[in-house]
Amino acid sequence: METGLGTSGAPLDRFLRARFLFGIAALFAVLAFPALLGGGGLGPVHPGVAGSSVRVLSTPSSVAPTTAPPVTSTVSVASGGGPPVQLSISTSPTSLCVESVPSCPAHATETRVTLAASAATAPITSWPDVQVAFVVETTSYDGVYYHYYSVPGLDKCAEGNSGQGVPCEESNMVPFFMGHAQQIANSIVASNPHSNVSFALVDFFATDAGDWSDGVADGTKYHVDIPQFIPAPEFGGAVVQTLQDGVFGGQYAGFVGLDDNFLDSPSITALYGALIGSGLDWSPNTHHVLVLMGSTAPRDPHYVQDYLVSSSFYNAFSYPQYQDGPNSWTCEPAYSFGDGVSPNCEGWVVPQDGNPNDSIAALAHHSPTCVDSVGSVCTIDTIDVWDTPTDPLSAGWPTSAIGIGGGPGGPAVQQDSARILEAGCDLAAATGGTWDGPSFAACPNGQAGDLVYMPHGPIFTPNDENPSLLRALGRIGFGPVTNDLVANGTSQPMFRFVPFGAMAVAPQPQFAASCSTAAGFLPSCQTVPTAIVVAGHPMWGWNFSTHPALNQLHVGDRWTAAFNMVATGPPFGEVPVDACVTLNCRVAGSGAVDGWYTSATLSPQVGGRTGAIQSYSFPVAQVWVDYGLPSVGSPTLPPAPPAAPGAAPIVVGPLVPVAAPASVLANVGVANVSLQATAAGFLGAGFVRVSLKNRPIALRVAAKAGPVRSKFDSHSGPEGGPGVGRFE
Repeated sequence: METGLGTSGAPLDRFLRARFLFGIAALFAVLAFPALLGGGGLGPVHPGVAGSSVRVLSTPSSVAPTTAPPVTSTVSVASGGGPPVQLSISTSPTSLCVESVPSCPAHATETRVTLAASAATAPITSWPDVQVAFVVETTSYDGVYYHYYSVPGLDKCAEGNSGQGVPCEESNMVPFFMGHAQQIANSIVASNPHSNVSFALVDFFATDAGDWSDGVADGTKYHVDIPQFIPAPEFGGAVVQTLQDGVFGGQYAGFVGLDDNFLDSPSITALYGALIGSGLDWSPNTHHVLVLMGSTAPRDPHYVQDYLVSSSFYNAFSYPQYQDGPNSWTCEPAYSFGDGVSPNCEGWVVPQDGNPNDSIAALAHHSPTCVDSVGSVCTIDTIDVWDTPTDPLSAGWPTSAIGIGGGPGGPAVQQDSARILEAGCDLAAATGGTWDGPSFAACPNGQAGDLVYMPHGPIFTPNDENPSLLRALGRIGFGPVTNDLVANGTSQPMFRFVPFGAMAVAPQPQFAASCSTAAGFLPSCQTVPTAIVVAGHPMWGWNFSTHPALNQLHVGDRWTAAFNMVATGPPFGEVPVDACVTLNCRVAGSGAVDGWYTSATLSPQVGGRTGAIQSYSFPVAQVWVDYGLPSVGSPTLPPAPPAAPGAAPIVVGPLVPVAAPASVLANVGVANVSLQATAAGFLGAGFVRVSLKNRPIALRVAAKAGPVRSKFDSHSGPEGGPGVGRFE
């Protein structure tokens, strides 16, 4: 028997393969038939959910299209109410074999898996926590004029009356701020109900000697009144305690007079200190806002002031030692703070020394405290109050200077006022802030002022009501804020891959990863994952950046990782590649592995604040796993059992290969036929038809008692009817 089969082994091998595969396909069709009609069978067949699975081969014998493009499974997850983070996974090729043998239809033993995560493509509108630092100027026309120092020939309203006069159009800004700080804070909070707002306070005045000033230290260039940002309900009492009682001794005026400068002031120094956080406890991940209130120009060549047309004490008496020229200084001297020194001649919105970082506008973007601000910028809102310096028609401009362009409405006076207002407009525009000023004025961008002049009132009991200024403060701009930060990394890997079932990362995975940002590829991208084993389960983790401070996702950022996977065993057919927990994952038969799944673990930005840690599941990817038959020359059949006593041996000649399944009419003893070959013959030669058409015959024969004989004997049955061997 063995010798006979061996002489035609190769044709028999091909013949049996064809019959075996054909029979398996027929068997699947029969068993699945009830399922197609709504019955049992092999269980429900889940159709591919759009965007949730890869290509499914129609039959196990189909050849995998290795050149077909991968199909990507994608889900979008909401980052705590912010914009979505899009997660996707794909495989290519989409079918593979467990064994690398030529007979496997898939012709591949590995598939390339690609994970991807994309941050939002549009900026986030958020309502963050906000810290507001008031930077309040206290020059003479701001409402704190020293009323006991009156000299004839200066501001005609301030002279005479035994020193009891007040300057023409002296603003009540400082008395109003001290008397209504609590109402101001409440107004800002009411205008921004989505944000938690806290407040701090800085004041400034004094300039350096030589610039139309007597050089006496009547005040400071940078004074922190409230260093900690406190809640709104505490702000009013803190202002009275620090500014009114601490700086002005419970009064409404100090020692500021017309012998000091009042057309320019050290606003550059004051803002520099506040922007670097000198003495202020700015907090990261909050929006930082500065509110500059005053009525003077910075010491910058673009906003120079002509003091010869002013009511300056030194101008009126023509002190020669201070006659360095008619104009204000255009260079703000360097100032030593407790935690830094400002550059000499720092610019306002344009640098003076060629260094692009040496201006207040630039500092609002690159100072560490501003980089930590939501939106990576400190917003500066400016308010130019209505008083003599900002009103070119004020009676405070002496008529004695008419001959040189002075006096109310004079060209030099108009130029001075215009430059003060222009400085406020320019800084607000450069930092994204708002501006407000006198109702007769407007910024180059068309933003109009709406402040109404409010008289200062009596010296000792000034008028502290200023409704238009209160409205302006309630409209300072800091929200909503456009923020490009989508999520922060955590102490866990930002991205984690967990294989599912018999799918495993290949022995040679060829890991690759890419981290792209708006500026290009991130050099600190983690390209090789960290191998992790939890409770015996292998998994792999990546961060967007190996630098903790850069392990964040901003608008437009994209992360991808790719690696090879193999199938280590059954089940066969369409199987999940990754452990995941979305609805489509459950439909595809996937799920968590001891609670772990392929995920993105992030702290999303929620309304401008860092939210709780969240883990978002990747979607499911699937591949078709084929089983390849072993490639051998011919099957090895078991030896024939000994013949029955008294029976002659049956000799079987060499088999002739056939092109298609056909019945064989030779008499063959069942005991001498290989079960493997016989099974293949049954499947290939009409097992389906027999099992459906002749089912009663099969049941009857199975229950028959008596001597067992070949069912293919041609003699008649017990009743004399036709035998089974006639296939009737």
